[in-house]
Amino acid sequence: MPQNIIDCLPQFLCKPVYCNPLPSSHHHSTSSTRYLRQHQSTCRPFSPSESFTNPRPRDHTPTTWFSKRLFRMIFTSSAPPVEHLPDDISVYDFLFHYFPNDRPDLRNTGLPLLIDEITAQKWTFEETRENVDLLSIALKERCGLESDAVASAYATNSIYLPVAFWATHRVGATVSPANPAFLAKELAFQLEASRSRLLFVSEDETSLKNGFDAAKAANIPRNRVVIIQEPTTVLKYSEGNYGRVQRKQQGAWTLAGLIEEGRDILKAQGQSVLTASHHKLKSGEAHTKLAFLSFSSGTTGLPKGVAIQHFAVTSNALQTMAYNEVGNTIGASGRFCPGKDVSLGVLPQVHIFGLSTCTHFTFYAGIANLVMSKFRGIENMIKTIIKFNISVWWLVPPQIVLFCKDPSVPPYLEELQKRGRVAMVGAAPLSDDLSRQFTKIFPKLDWGQGSGMTETCSVTTMFPPNQPAAMGSAGRLISNTEAKVVNSEGKEVGYDELGELWLRGPQITLGYTNNRQATEECFLEGGWLRTGDEVKVNRDGDIYFIDRLKELIKVKGFQVAPAELEGFLLDHPDVSDCGVIGIQDEAAGELPFAFISLSQDARARVKKEGQQEEERIRQSILKFVADNKVRYKHLCGVTFIDLIPKTASGKILRRQMRDMAKKLPSETFGEKRKIASKL
Repeated sequence: MPQNIIDCLPQFLCKPVYCNPLPSSHHHSTSSTRYLRQHQSTCRPFSPSESFTNPRPRDHTPTTWFSKRLFRMIFTSSAPPVEHLPDDISVYDFLFHYFPNDRPDLRNTGLPLLIDEITAQKWTFEETRENVDLLSIALKERCGLESDAVASAYATNSIYLPVAFWATHRVGATVSPANPAFLAKELAFQLEASRSRLLFVSEDETSLKNGFDAAKAANIPRNRVVIIQEPTTVLKYSEGNYGRVQRKQQGAWTLAGLIEEGRDILKAQGQSVLTASHHKLKSGEAHTKLAFLSFSSGTTGLPKGVAIQHFAVTSNALQTMAYNEVGNTIGASGRFCPGKDVSLGVLPQVHIFGLSTCTHFTFYAGIANLVMSKFRGIENMIKTIIKFNISVWWLVPPQIVLFCKDPSVPPYLEELQKRGRVAMVGAAPLSDDLSRQFTKIFPKLDWGQGSGMTETCSVTTMFPPNQPAAMGSAGRLISNTEAKVVNSEGKEVGYDELGELWLRGPQITLGYTNNRQATEECFLEGGWLRTGDEVKVNRDGDIYFIDRLKELIKVKGFQVAPAELEGFLLDHPDVSDCGVIGIQDEAAGELPFAFISLSQDARARVKKEGQQEEERIRQSILKFVADNKVRYKHLCGVTFIDLIPKTASGKILRRQMRDMAKKLPSETFGEKRKIASKL
C-alpha cells in the first residue's frame, strides 16, 4: 500500500486486528478462557482469568459472554464460522484462482455469471476472466497504471464495470468508486483526495463532460481516462466494422478497446492470458493492501475515504457464504442455488452494498448477476425480473415502498410471486409496518433485512436462514462477527437495552484516509468499530436499529426517532414516501416536521381540486399522527415535495431537508405553538 494512503491511520489499524471466531462449543468456560489468553492482543473484552457460560442454544442465536465484575457483555454470532480466512490473496485471485472444496465451481460449465439487461449478453467464468486479464495488461502497458496507484470509477452499472475493478486489482492498484450522480466539482474533490491517476467513466454525455472536466482539474491526462461504453454501443460498432471495436474516443481509451490492446500485446509477446504474470500478495499483505478507497456519503461533513483492504472484501464474501450455508455444488438446494439462481443487479455497483454483496459475493458463490445500468422505475424493474427469471432480489427501502404502494405493481404480482425466492433489504432501516405490508404481498418469499456500512465492507447482520425473519429487525450477526451495545454513559448493556452498536470482525476496514481524528473516533483499539447507530438486541439475537444517534429529535428531553414516524406515515393512504426532521423550537428544543411525497391518487385530486384539497390532506396527515402517537411525537407541520432527497442507496438526506426547511414560510410550521404549549 502506498505510504500516502496510510500515513494518516493509527498504527494499530495497519495490523490485522480482527477477532478470530470464538470456539463453537456450547459449554466451554475453560476453552473460552484459553481462547482469550491466546488472542488477548486483539480481543480484550474481559479479564482472561475469568470463566464464562453460554446460556442460550445455537441456531443463529447470539452467544453472550459476561463478566460480572466488569459488568460487560459481548454478542457473538452462533452461525457456522469460516474456518479459514486467507490473508495472502487479492480480490482478483480470490475470485479467479481460489477454489477450496466448499466453493461452487462454475469453471468449464458454460453457465453465465454476468448478464447485460439490454443486450442479454452473457459472460461465463472463462469469458469474464479473459476480459479482466487482457484489460489489466493494457492498463499497465498502455495507461502506465502501477501497482501502488489509485484508479477511480465514475460510472453507472455495467457488465464491464466489475471487469474494470478486477483488472485494476490484477495490476495491484486500488479502485476508488465514485457516485455517478456527482457533479464535476464533487468528482474532482474525490480524484484529488484519493490521488487517482486514472479514471473509468461512463459514455453518456453528462458523465463524459463531468469526467473530462474533473480529470483535468485533478491533472489526469486524457489518455488515462477510460470510457466504459454500453454493451449496445460495443456491439453496434463491432457489427458495422467487421468485428472490430472502437479503441479511442475523444482522445481517451475505450475499455473494450483496451481489452483488444491487451490481446495484441500478448500476441506480440507470444503469450496467452493463461501464462501472463500478475501482481500477487505476500503472506499477511491482504490485511493492509487496499482493494477499494470508497468515500462515505458526506451527510455529516465532507466525504471521507474509507480504506478497504483486500482481506475485508474476501472475508465478507466468505462470511456471507457461511452464514447462508451456501452449498458447494451446482444446483445445491438452500437459500441460494449456485448455477441456477439469477441475481438482481440494480443497486449501484459503486455503493458498498452493490459492490461487496451484489457483485463480489454473487460471483464467488456462482450466482449469475443480471446487471441493470440503473433503476428506471418499479415497472421497468418488474419487467426485467420476469423476463430474466430473477430469483434473488437485492433491494433498498424505497423500492419496498414502491412494491407496496405503486399502482403499477398489482397486475404483475402473480408472475413476481412465481419467480422470487430470496430478497434482502439493506442500506437503510425498514419499518415494521412496511415489512408487514411487503410480507402480505409476497407471503412465500424468503426475505428480511440486513445491515452494513462502507466501514464494514458491507454485511454485518442478515436475516437468518431456515426461519422467518423478525419483523422490523436488521437480522442477526453473520459468521465471525461480534458486537456490543454501549449506552450514553459508556457502559456495555445487555438484551433489550438501547445503546450504540459497536462491531468487530474480519470485514472491518482500516479507517479513513487523511483523517486521523475521524479514524480514532470510530475505529477503536482492539478492532472495535463505533457505528453511530442506536440499537437494541433481543434474546433471540435479532438486532433492531432505532435510529442514527445524531438524527434523533429531542422534544422536551424526550427522544423521537424519525424512522419511527416515517414508517407510521407510510400507512397513510395519501403518502407515497416521506422524511422527518427536527425543527428548532424555543420552548421544546425541537419538534418533528414531515416532508411528504404524495401518492399518485392524491396528486391527481390536488391537481383537480387545488389548494383546498392539499390543505385537507395536510390536516388529515396531522390528525393521523395526533390520533395515534404520544403528544411529543406530534408533527409541527407538513410540506409536500415531489421526491424525498436520498442517496443512491436509499438513505434519507436529512441535512438537505433541514436546508429546505429553512426556506419555507413561517406559516408552514403553524402547529408549532399549539404543540409546544401542550407538552
